[in-house]
Amino acid sequence: MTKDEKTAYWRRQVDGFLVSGLSVKNYCAREGIAVATLHYWRKRFADAVEPRPIVHGTKGFLPVTLAPVRPSVSPVEIMLLSGRSLKLTGPMDTGWLHTLVRVLESPCG
Repeated sequence: MTKDEKTAYWRRQVDGFLVSGLSVKNYCAREGIAVATLHYWRKRFADAVEPRPIVHGTKGFLPVTLAPVRPSVSPVEIMLLSGRSLKLTGPMDTGWLHTLVRVLESPCG
């Protein structure tokens, strides 16, 4: 196999992996190739990509619509015995939350 043929083969493998939707491990097992070798060629092709020239003006740009960021978890409000309240807007470690509530509810908290 010539150098160009080898490069073309690995280009097809890397492209095949990218469109397969499989993990590297599963793709390599299906194709009978080494995981490390696929990683090597992916990096080699990525390093060989030349940066695209900067386009001036609006030609070549697509419209972008920005949506407001919404928390992925609905906020939760916890009313403590002391009258204080906690409003939580994201997932958190339950151990940390337990410690926080215990400290806030302690006599000197």
